[in-house]
Amino acid sequence: MLCRWYEPHIGGVERHVKGLARELRRRKHQLTIITEQYQTNLPLEAKLEGVKVWRIPYPALKSKRGVWQWLKERRELVEKADLVHIHDVFWWYAPTRLKLKQKPVYITFHGYEGSRPPRWQAVVQRKTAETWCRGSICIGGFMKKWYLARPDIILYGAAEVKPAPWVKSRSAVYLGRLDEDAGILEYIKAIQIIKPEITLDVYGDGPQAVEARQMVKQRRLPVAFHGWSHEGDKGWRKTHWAMVSRYLAILEAMQAKRLVVAVYNNRIKRDYLLCHPQAKNMLIAGGAEAIAEQMMALTAEAERAKINQAYRWAKGQTWSHLADKYEQLWKR
Repeated sequence: MLCRWYEPHIGGVERHVKGLARELRRRKHQLTIITEQYQTNLPLEAKLEGVKVWRIPYPALKSKRGVWQWLKERRELVEKADLVHIHDVFWWYAPTRLKLKQKPVYITFHGYEGSRPPRWQAVVQRKTAETWCRGSICIGGFMKKWYLARPDIILYGAAEVKPAPWVKSRSAVYLGRLDEDAGILEYIKAIQIIKPEITLDVYGDGPQAVEARQMVKQRRLPVAFHGWSHEGDKGWRKTHWAMVSRYLAILEAMQAKRLVVAVYNNRIKRDYLLCHPQAKNMLIAGGAEAIAEQMMALTAEAERAKINQAYRWAKGQTWSHLADKYEQLWKR
């Protein structure tokens, strides 16, 4: 498998690949992962939970030629494999694909670039990768519209979070990057509007962290910042609502039996959320005022119904289910 980042890097794609790798190892698959040495203190070769990890050296990452040369010198990693599965970074493999035309190659497309609709160059790059691969997976049906994708399988991630006890307190949790696309500032603005008052625990970091903290301080809002922390996973158990808008966090919240409050700030993010199989069982809004309005208008009965319906779908989105779909693709 090829992926830009892998353990110990934190992120949705990294967790997807790690969880998939763990399940495939349980099924006796032998895996090798090629990824970036994003920090110079990371070993170039490692074995993590039975998975061989090769890291492209930091200096080689400075140019496409450097990446291609590194892969060329380790061509045997690909030649010995029964198949190659790429997570987004098809350009790494493009020259090798031309030389090993008979090697089965598959790809998973995760998310979208930045926080705006894709440029035509990005669409062309993905269509080229899709054409050169034997099969593809898209994480989210929105890619069919925005990238003209024709995936063999559409998925929304995997997780295994236990249902959490009902919490009566007026509290919410946010897990994820603190950036524009994830909507952290809109959630904070909503906290100021919602009555009666609710609290918000924020787990994560990112480019809008400083601005978010300043906003909370200036407006004296009941928001606590915890940074990246393993305690974040316990946030589902301590709070009433989940203010999240990325697929992995949405799935985890649904498995924990928490109502998802999702926000968008552009057209592609709107479609990203509305294409979700459980869109009708979330609160999806285009800004702080809409978030507050929906939350204050929701009855306890309607909330319970949304939570239970979402959970019935979410509990089946396990790592085993994810691995089944990958094995199904590889049989093509």
